[in-house]
Amino acid sequence: MTEIQIEFDVPMEMRDGTVLRADVYQPGGSGPWPVLLSRLPRGKQMPLAVAVLDPLAAARRGFMVALQDTRGRFASEGEWEPWTREENDGYDTVRWAAALPGANGSVGMIGASYFGHTQWMAALSKPPELKAIAPMVTWSDPDDGLWTRGGAIELGITAPWTLVMGAER
Repeated sequence: MTEIQIEFDVPMEMRDGTVLRADVYQPGGSGPWPVLLSRLPRGKQMPLAVAVLDPLAAARRGFMVALQDTRGRFASEGEWEPWTREENDGYDTVRWAAALPGANGSVGMIGASYFGHTQWMAALSKPPELKAIAPMVTWSDPDDGLWTRGGAIELGITAPWTLVMGAER
């Protein structure tokens, strides 16, 4: 399988009307295929986006791949408010990815750091099509050093990370 179709900035409307955009990589042929999804705030076309998952290699192996800019980042609409809307947006995006033309209805998520956080939040919302997550280099408990520790507010990485992310837009 060598033919790959790529569609850039595919729109997906969230429940509040905000449009998020994803690049979708599809193997040649008729499918159906499982979908690998990554939701990221650092730009779906930047090298970091494909450091963990090469979408072309995955598509050659029979997976659809959807890389989505999170709310308020790059091609996606809305306000960038880190950590705040990932549960609902993750749920809506998993349901959308499972219904893409050529998809078989099963979605797995992959990614590291904030991309891992988007997986945990999607999993909490329990979309029925989400079959697996593979979060790396991320927190399983955000209350342990991300923004609080032992109940006390802690800047952890939130302040410097938010400053860096704001500068990248």
